[in-house]
Amino acid sequence: MKKNTDNPWQMMGVVGTLGLEIFLGIVGGIFLGRYLDGEFHTQPIWLVIGILGGLLIGLIGALFTLKTFIKE
Repeated sequence: MKKNTDNPWQMMGVVGTLGLEIFLGIVGGIFLGRYLDGEFHTQPIWLVIGILGGLLIGLIGALFTLKTFIKE
């Protein structure tokens, strides 16, 4: 079966999904980091860890999504 990679709407959907995964990972890391900073009174430390961890998780999720799309 031929891959339909010429469809611009499908490519826009993939790009949007990748961006959303990265964005949600960062936002989740921000909320978790702020919460942990409030609990442990370590103002910027957990926030920075949360942002970096969320970015990493978002990028890994986006990579798996891209691999799945490429296999189709």
